[in-house]
Amino acid sequence: MSLKGFHIVFVAVSTLVAFMFGGWNLNAYGTHGGGASLAMGIGGLAFGVLLIVYGFTFWRKVRTLDEERQRRRKMLHRVSLVPVILILSTRVAPACTVCYGEAEGPMIDAARLGVFLLFGMTLLMQGAFVAFFVYLWRRARKNRPEGYTPHWRLDS
Repeated sequence: MSLKGFHIVFVAVSTLVAFMFGGWNLNAYGTHGGGASLAMGIGGLAFGVLLIVYGFTFWRKVRTLDEERQRRRKMLHRVSLVPVILILSTRVAPACTVCYGEAEGPMIDAARLGVFLLFGMTLLMQGAFVAFFVYLWRRARKNRPEGYTPHWRLDS
């Protein structure tokens, strides 16, 4: 699959996720109320519509390599504003003991253990990657032909 094809599939999946997120928030607004659920629901649906528009415009504009390069330059300027907008628009989410649970207890202990488990799994996977690359490096050194000198070790 080409990069263009992968991008189209990724945009399609992102569109479905945006619509599901918007619908879920609108459902939460209908059952629990709250302006934040309504705003996120409408935002999710609007983002899904924008992704559909983006997908069609992307498909139209990537017909040649030059058009693709120009589109990336323009989009980079627009996308670079997204993290700034997200950082400036976030608020602290207050949690009370009714919603979150007790300050100490089995739920907090389980949450801490879950965090440590995920942290341990992440370290395990990173260690596996390091071990794999060390294995490849050693194997490449072992199978190197006689008299071979890497280009970065030449004294010229």
